[in-house]
Amino acid sequence: MYSVIHIPMEVRTEANNLLTLDPKLKGNVSETDHFYMKDITEDFKEIVSKNAVADGLFTAQLLHTTGILAVNELDEPMLVGDISNVLRRLVSTEEPYLHNSGLRTKNLCEEDNKCDRNAHAHIQSFAFGSPSVTLLIQNHQLVLGQWQRVSLIDLDGPRIRKLLIQVMGNSSSLK
Repeated sequence: MYSVIHIPMEVRTEANNLLTLDPKLKGNVSETDHFYMKDITEDFKEIVSKNAVADGLFTAQLLHTTGILAVNELDEPMLVGDISNVLRRLVSTEEPYLHNSGLRTKNLCEEDNKCDRNAHAHIQSFAFGSPSVTLLIQNHQLVLGQWQRVSLIDLDGPRIRKLLIQVMGNSSSLK
């Protein structure tokens, strides 16, 4: 039987978690750094397992504009530190962005004025990532390469990030 299911998911992020990945990254974290990376590979594998999907597609979409979903060698802390450093260097928090200025009149955040000063996070996510990933499911497992992990990267935390997952596939017991 071919079925489609939708599963909501939430991830609570912090302002920055590089030091929890590896304390040696201490010299690579600044006070204005909001790079938070959470490996969600096992969560995704559990969804596939729990829903007995034999073969199909697994799509996850982040429902926010200042974060990305990424597939890469994201369990290697020094590489994650490099990614954070490059993003910070290429898109600085210190630029005089129009989005952060008094010229802005649309989509203002009355309950959270931090979102009115986060142009760098929008630009980083726009230029370097995607809000969604699609993975193959074969023989009841996500198809990933040897070093590939799926991570949510929040560029403007701490926040509660919402994802929507869609699983499509052949199974006699999709739930």
